[in-house]
Amino acid sequence: MNKYIDVVKKSLISLNWFEKLLLVAILALSVISFIIKGEFSVNNCIAAISAILGVFCVVLGAKGSIANWIFGIVEACLHIYICFMTHIYGDFLQRLLWNLPMQVYGWKTWRKRERNDDSTTIHTRYMTWNQRIYTALAILIGTVCLGYFLIYFGPWMIGFLQSIFPDMQFKTLKMDYDQPMQLWLDAFTTVISIITVYISTKAFCEQWYLWLIINVTYIAMWLMSDSDFSFMTVAKYSVYLVNSFYGIYMWNKLSKN
Repeated sequence: MNKYIDVVKKSLISLNWFEKLLLVAILALSVISFIIKGEFSVNNCIAAISAILGVFCVVLGAKGSIANWIFGIVEACLHIYICFMTHIYGDFLQRLLWNLPMQVYGWKTWRKRERNDDSTTIHTRYMTWNQRIYTALAILIGTVCLGYFLIYFGPWMIGFLQSIFPDMQFKTLKMDYDQPMQLWLDAFTTVISIITVYISTKAFCEQWYLWLIINVTYIAMWLMSDSDFSFMTVAKYSVYLVNSFYGIYMWNKLSKN
Protein backbone atom coordinates (compact mmCIF):
# COMPACT_ATOMS: atom_id res chain seq x y z
CA MET A 1 0.00 0.00 0.00
CA ASN A 2 2.85 2.40 0.82
CA LYS A 3 4.20 1.88 -2.70
CA TYR A 4 0.98 3.14 -4.27
CA ILE A 5 0.71 6.09 -1.89
CA ASP A 6 4.30 7.05 -2.68
CA VAL A 7 3.62 6.98 -6.43
CA VAL A 8 0.56 9.21 -5.99
CA LYS A 9 2.46 11.69 -3.78
CA LYS A 10 5.34 12.00 -6.23
CA SER A 11 2.97 12.49 -9.15
CA LEU A 12 0.94 15.22 -7.43
CA ILE A 13 4.05 17.05 -6.18
CA SER A 14 5.52 17.09 -9.69
CA LEU A 15 2.47 18.80 -11.27
CA ASN A 16 3.40 22.02 -13.10
CA TRP A 17 1.27 25.18 -13.24
CA PHE A 18 -0.45 24.22 -16.50
CA GLU A 19 -1.41 20.77 -15.19
CA LYS A 20 -2.76 22.39 -12.02
CA LEU A 21 -4.75 24.84 -14.15
CA LEU A 22 -6.28 21.96 -16.13
CA LEU A 23 -7.18 20.19 -12.89
CA VAL A 24 -8.83 23.29 -11.46
CA ALA A 25 -10.76 23.95 -14.68
CA ILE A 26 -12.13 20.42 -15.02
CA LEU A 27 -12.84 20.15 -11.28
CA ALA A 28 -14.70 23.47 -11.33
CA LEU A 29 -16.86 22.33 -14.25
CA SER A 30 -17.56 19.01 -12.51
CA VAL A 31 -18.61 20.75 -9.29
CA ILE A 32 -20.78 23.28 -11.15
CA SER A 33 -22.46 20.47 -13.10
CA PHE A 34 -23.07 18.59 -9.84
CA ILE A 35 -24.60 21.69 -8.18
CA ILE A 36 -26.82 22.50 -11.17
CA LYS A 37 -28.36 19.04 -11.00
CA GLY A 38 -29.38 19.91 -7.44
CA GLU A 39 -29.74 16.29 -6.31
CA PHE A 40 -27.76 15.76 -3.11
CA SER A 41 -27.62 12.18 -1.87
CA VAL A 42 -25.03 9.61 -0.87
CA ASN A 43 -24.97 8.12 -4.36
CA ASN A 44 -24.63 11.54 -5.99
CA CYS A 45 -21.75 12.40 -3.67
CA ILE A 46 -20.06 9.13 -4.64
CA ALA A 47 -20.65 10.03 -8.29
CA ALA A 48 -19.02 13.44 -7.68
CA ILE A 49 -15.99 11.77 -6.05
CA SER A 50 -15.80 9.38 -9.00
CA ALA A 51 -15.83 12.32 -11.42
CA ILE A 52 -13.06 14.10 -9.49
CA LEU A 53 -10.90 10.96 -9.51
CA GLY A 54 -11.52 10.70 -13.24
CA VAL A 55 -10.22 14.25 -13.64
CA PHE A 56 -6.96 13.38 -11.90
CA CYS A 57 -6.71 10.25 -14.04
CA VAL A 58 -7.04 12.25 -17.27
CA VAL A 59 -4.51 14.95 -16.34
CA LEU A 60 -1.96 12.50 -14.92
CA GLY A 61 -2.40 10.37 -18.02
CA ALA A 62 -1.44 13.33 -20.21
CA LYS A 63 1.61 13.80 -18.00
CA GLY A 64 2.59 10.18 -18.60
CA SER A 65 2.36 9.44 -14.89
CA ILE A 66 1.80 5.85 -13.81
CA ALA A 67 -0.33 7.14 -10.92
CA ASN A 68 -3.21 7.76 -13.35
CA TRP A 69 -4.04 4.03 -13.23
CA ILE A 70 -4.38 4.13 -9.43
CA PHE A 71 -6.95 6.91 -9.68
CA GLY A 72 -8.52 5.05 -12.61
CA ILE A 73 -8.99 1.80 -10.67
CA VAL A 74 -10.74 3.55 -7.76
CA GLU A 75 -12.83 5.67 -10.14
CA ALA A 76 -13.90 2.59 -12.13
CA CYS A 77 -15.00 0.78 -8.96
CA LEU A 78 -17.07 3.76 -7.80
CA HIS A 79 -18.59 4.19 -11.27
CA ILE A 80 -19.52 0.51 -11.40
CA TYR A 81 -21.32 0.89 -8.08
CA ILE A 82 -23.19 4.01 -9.26
CA CYS A 83 -24.25 2.38 -12.54
CA PHE A 84 -25.54 -0.69 -10.70
CA MET A 85 -27.47 1.36 -8.15
CA THR A 86 -29.03 3.53 -10.87
CA HIS A 87 -29.78 0.51 -13.12
CA ILE A 88 -27.63 1.80 -15.99
CA TYR A 89 -26.58 -1.75 -16.80
CA GLY A 90 -25.06 -1.14 -20.22
CA ASP A 91 -22.42 1.20 -18.82
CA PHE A 92 -22.16 -1.06 -15.75
CA LEU A 93 -21.15 -4.05 -17.89
CA GLN A 94 -18.71 -2.02 -20.00
CA ARG A 95 -16.99 -0.66 -16.88
CA LEU A 96 -16.95 -4.02 -15.09
CA LEU A 97 -15.84 -6.22 -17.99
CA TRP A 98 -13.58 -3.79 -19.85
CA ASN A 99 -12.61 -0.52 -18.14
CA LEU A 100 -11.73 -1.96 -14.72
CA PRO A 101 -9.62 -4.86 -16.06
CA MET A 102 -7.86 -2.41 -18.41
CA GLN A 103 -6.97 -0.14 -15.48
CA VAL A 104 -5.26 -3.05 -13.73
CA TYR A 105 -3.63 -4.20 -16.98
CA GLY A 106 -2.48 -0.65 -17.72
CA TRP A 107 -0.81 -0.37 -14.32
CA LYS A 108 1.11 -3.61 -14.88
CA THR A 109 2.23 -2.77 -18.42
CA TRP A 110 3.25 0.80 -17.56
CA ARG A 111 5.34 -0.42 -14.63
CA LYS A 112 7.52 -2.23 -17.17
CA ARG A 113 8.09 1.06 -19.03
CA GLU A 114 8.71 3.19 -15.94
CA ARG A 115 11.69 5.52 -16.00
CA ASN A 116 14.58 5.19 -13.58
CA ASP A 117 14.73 8.93 -12.76
CA ASP A 118 12.25 8.74 -9.85
CA SER A 119 9.69 10.81 -11.81
CA THR A 120 6.97 8.07 -11.92
CA THR A 121 6.59 8.75 -15.67
CA ILE A 122 7.09 6.22 -18.46
CA HIS A 123 8.88 5.77 -21.76
CA THR A 124 6.25 6.34 -24.46
CA ARG A 125 6.40 5.14 -28.08
CA TYR A 126 4.75 5.44 -31.48
CA MET A 127 2.91 2.77 -33.46
CA THR A 128 4.15 1.30 -36.69
CA TRP A 129 2.18 2.21 -39.82
CA ASN A 130 0.72 -1.31 -39.94
CA GLN A 131 -0.57 -0.91 -36.38
CA ARG A 132 -2.12 2.45 -37.28
CA ILE A 133 -3.88 0.95 -40.31
CA TYR A 134 -5.21 -2.00 -38.30
CA THR A 135 -6.45 0.41 -35.61
CA ALA A 136 -8.24 2.62 -38.16
CA LEU A 137 -9.87 -0.44 -39.78
CA ALA A 138 -10.99 -1.78 -36.39
CA ILE A 139 -12.60 1.57 -35.54
CA LEU A 140 -14.30 1.81 -38.95
CA ILE A 141 -15.63 -1.76 -38.97
CA GLY A 142 -16.68 -1.58 -35.31
CA THR A 143 -18.55 1.71 -35.85
CA VAL A 144 -20.42 0.41 -38.90
CA CYS A 145 -21.39 -2.84 -37.15
CA LEU A 146 -22.54 -1.11 -33.97
CA GLY A 147 -24.33 1.62 -35.93
CA TYR A 148 -26.39 -0.82 -37.96
CA PHE A 149 -27.04 -2.90 -34.86
CA LEU A 150 -28.48 0.20 -33.14
CA ILE A 151 -30.62 0.97 -36.20
CA TYR A 152 -32.12 -2.49 -36.68
CA PHE A 153 -31.90 -4.11 -33.25
CA GLY A 154 -31.36 -1.30 -30.74
CA PRO A 155 -35.02 -0.37 -30.05
CA TRP A 156 -36.04 -4.06 -30.06
CA MET A 157 -33.28 -4.99 -27.61
CA ILE A 158 -34.08 -2.10 -25.27
CA GLY A 159 -37.79 -2.92 -25.37
CA PHE A 160 -37.12 -6.61 -24.70
CA LEU A 161 -34.78 -5.95 -21.78
CA GLN A 162 -37.10 -3.36 -20.24
CA SER A 163 -40.03 -5.78 -20.48
CA ILE A 164 -38.04 -8.08 -18.20
CA PHE A 165 -36.34 -5.39 -16.09
CA PRO A 166 -38.62 -2.32 -16.10
CA ASP A 167 -36.12 -0.14 -14.22
CA MET A 168 -33.23 -0.85 -16.62
CA GLN A 169 -31.67 2.26 -18.15
CA PHE A 170 -28.97 2.91 -20.74
CA LYS A 171 -26.45 5.73 -20.67
CA THR A 172 -26.02 6.21 -24.41
CA LEU A 173 -28.05 3.51 -26.17
CA LYS A 174 -31.51 5.01 -26.82
CA MET A 175 -34.84 4.15 -28.36
CA ASP A 176 -34.42 7.27 -30.49
CA TYR A 177 -32.00 10.16 -30.92
CA ASP A 178 -32.57 13.91 -31.23
CA GLN A 179 -30.95 13.73 -34.69
CA PRO A 180 -30.05 10.71 -36.89
CA MET A 181 -26.36 11.67 -36.92
CA GLN A 182 -26.25 11.26 -33.13
CA LEU A 183 -26.71 7.51 -33.51
CA TRP A 184 -23.56 7.23 -35.64
CA LEU A 185 -21.63 9.56 -33.36
CA ASP A 186 -22.75 7.43 -30.41
CA ALA A 187 -21.58 4.24 -32.15
CA PHE A 188 -18.29 5.88 -33.17
CA THR A 189 -17.44 7.24 -29.71
CA THR A 190 -18.30 3.92 -28.07
CA VAL A 191 -16.05 1.88 -30.38
CA ILE A 192 -13.15 4.30 -30.53
CA SER A 193 -13.19 4.80 -26.74
CA ILE A 194 -12.92 1.05 -26.11
CA ILE A 195 -10.05 0.73 -28.59
CA THR A 196 -8.27 3.83 -27.29
CA VAL A 197 -8.34 2.56 -23.71
CA TYR A 198 -6.47 -0.56 -24.88
CA ILE A 199 -3.98 1.52 -26.88
CA SER A 200 -3.30 3.67 -23.82
CA THR A 201 -2.29 0.57 -21.81
CA LYS A 202 0.39 -0.08 -24.44
CA ALA A 203 1.83 3.44 -23.98
CA PHE A 204 1.36 4.45 -27.62
CA CYS A 205 1.42 8.20 -28.28
CA GLU A 206 -1.35 7.83 -30.87
CA GLN A 207 -3.88 7.44 -28.08
CA TRP A 208 -3.89 11.22 -27.60
CA TYR A 209 -4.78 11.86 -31.23
CA LEU A 210 -7.66 9.43 -30.76
CA TRP A 211 -8.76 11.12 -27.51
CA LEU A 212 -8.68 14.42 -29.41
CA ILE A 213 -11.02 12.97 -32.03
CA ILE A 214 -13.24 11.50 -29.31
CA ASN A 215 -13.54 14.83 -27.49
CA VAL A 216 -14.34 16.73 -30.70
CA THR A 217 -17.00 14.13 -31.53
CA TYR A 218 -18.54 14.32 -28.06
CA ILE A 219 -18.69 18.11 -28.33
CA ALA A 220 -20.46 17.81 -31.70
CA MET A 221 -22.85 15.18 -30.34
CA TRP A 222 -23.83 17.27 -27.31
CA LEU A 223 -24.21 20.42 -29.40
CA MET A 224 -26.92 18.51 -31.30
CA SER A 225 -28.66 17.54 -28.07
CA ASP A 226 -31.59 19.38 -26.46
CA SER A 227 -30.53 18.28 -22.97
CA ASP A 228 -30.49 20.82 -20.12
CA PHE A 229 -26.94 19.74 -19.38
CA SER A 230 -25.60 20.19 -22.91
CA PHE A 231 -23.76 23.45 -22.16
CA MET A 232 -21.91 22.09 -19.12
CA THR A 233 -21.06 18.86 -20.94
CA VAL A 234 -19.70 20.73 -23.96
CA ALA A 235 -17.66 22.96 -21.63
CA LYS A 236 -16.23 19.92 -19.84
CA TYR A 237 -15.26 18.15 -23.05
CA SER A 238 -13.71 21.38 -24.31
CA VAL A 239 -11.31 21.27 -21.37
CA TYR A 240 -10.67 17.59 -22.08
CA LEU A 241 -9.88 18.67 -25.64
CA VAL A 242 -7.19 21.04 -24.36
CA ASN A 243 -5.85 18.19 -22.24
CA SER A 244 -5.64 16.03 -25.39
CA PHE A 245 -3.37 18.59 -27.06
CA TYR A 246 -1.26 18.68 -23.91
CA GLY A 247 -1.10 14.87 -23.94
CA ILE A 248 0.16 14.92 -27.54
CA TYR A 249 2.86 17.42 -26.59
CA MET A 250 3.98 15.59 -23.43
CA TRP A 251 3.96 12.09 -24.89
CA ASN A 252 5.92 13.19 -27.94
CA LYS A 253 8.46 14.69 -25.54
CA LEU A 254 8.56 11.56 -23.38
CA SER A 255 9.09 9.34 -26.44
CA LYS A 256 12.34 11.17 -27.22
CA ASN A 257 13.85 11.00 -23.74
